[in-house]
Amino acid sequence: MPSILDTVIERDTYNSLLYTTLGGLLLLTTYHLMMFFQNRRKAYFLYSSYTFFSLLAYIPMAESGFLSELSSYLGIGELFKEYFIIIFNCFYFVFFANFLDIKKVNPRWYRIITLPVLVLMVLATASFLMKKIWHVESFFALYKKLFVIVISVQIIISFSILLRVKNPLKYYIIFGGIVLFAASLVGERSVRELPWINISRKTGDVVYYFGVIMENLAFSFALGYQQKLNHREKVLFKYNFINELKKNEILKDSISKENEKRLLIENEKIRYLQEISDLKLSVLQSQINPHFIFNALNSIKYYVLENETHIAAEYLSKFSNIIRTILTASTMREFTLEQELHTLKIYMDIENLRFNNEMTFSIQVHPTINPLKVKLPPLVLQPFLENAVLHGVSTAENKKVSVEVNPTKDGIAISIKDNGVGRKSALKSRKPDNRESMGLKIVHGMLKNYFGSGTYSITYVDLHENEKPTGTLVVVQIPGTSVTRNTSPESYEKSLYSQT
Repeated sequence: MPSILDTVIERDTYNSLLYTTLGGLLLLTTYHLMMFFQNRRKAYFLYSSYTFFSLLAYIPMAESGFLSELSSYLGIGELFKEYFIIIFNCFYFVFFANFLDIKKVNPRWYRIITLPVLVLMVLATASFLMKKIWHVESFFALYKKLFVIVISVQIIISFSILLRVKNPLKYYIIFGGIVLFAASLVGERSVRELPWINISRKTGDVVYYFGVIMENLAFSFALGYQQKLNHREKVLFKYNFINELKKNEILKDSISKENEKRLLIENEKIRYLQEISDLKLSVLQSQINPHFIFNALNSIKYYVLENETHIAAEYLSKFSNIIRTILTASTMREFTLEQELHTLKIYMDIENLRFNNEMTFSIQVHPTINPLKVKLPPLVLQPFLENAVLHGVSTAENKKVSVEVNPTKDGIAISIKDNGVGRKSALKSRKPDNRESMGLKIVHGMLKNYFGSGTYSITYVDLHENEKPTGTLVVVQIPGTSVTRNTSPESYEKSLYSQT
């Protein structure tokens, strides 16, 4: 049987099989080189180099045809064949080490696989050049014998490492390596001439070509399978990325809805707090308004009992005016400064009638302040005037009370000044009474609920001259800005103090 196979191969198919093998190697070299330029993955370049040097190694084996003439013309003979066989075997190790990413798995394993073969490639090149250029044949002959031993040990070590690598692609490498190793053994003269094998050199070469084809197919399948895995990974990444985008969009909508809900709750909370604040302010106004009316009625009662009828009628007219103002205040959250000062003027007119018009009352507003633009709680200044009259100037001879409105750095200062006996003397002369302190507590509550805690202040100053008390100054500081009024001071005074 072997003799018939040898006859068929030597006579008919050897050259065809060789050219088929070389054509396949050229195709693989070109394809994977193009893949390298497309993907820039080092494994493609190394595999293209491996198939290229395999192609160069078998060109000198052509007995006829173009390649035979080309190798004769270029002087590519047995020496080149042996050198290229060594080179492509070395590339084999470097290729699969990079292909399986062994460096990432274990850098030490990567060095064990690649460093020895890189040294072998350098020594092979040096011994080849020594024989080709300087005709030193002994070194290359010794190197070939040592190479077989070293590469066999390297195969054992590398394959033992491969078995420990957790990568399914390693089985393609192991299968191709085993097939090529078995085919190369059959191609060796000492093996092919065994009695139970007994084949010719060309038949052994054909078996070796078959091993080369099978090995390259295994490597090609491995590269293709890896490309499939990479594509699957990219598809999975895109799928996960799209899912993440959808999740982010859903999360974004959820957060947006949650923020809208939270904003609505906050708005409701603010509204409720404002309603509570308004309610507190209304309660405080309801407390101060009766207090105001009670004091005014006492004044009217006193006057009616003590004075003539026509003066009492004038007094009642003014009282009706202030009652209308109080009723208006009870339905409003705020007054303009103009309304507040106008109310103070009416109140002082009533009080002045009780003192037979002996009390001088004045209001001064700084030109840069527009009373129509300044807002404050209704009737919040009246308790200060009441204290100035009842506990300040009531026993003084030359009764004077003034109100001044001036701009400050942080807002507006409203000053109520009297020339009475002073706070200390007033405290000594009058009986303990909670009505004054109650009125001032109400004022504090109104200012706090309207302007906010810490945004206003009330300052009391005892006035002295030659170490004698000359009156009291109360300064109410409120937030606000100085706004130049459009009307002239004369027209403003007229509108402020006009009575109905």
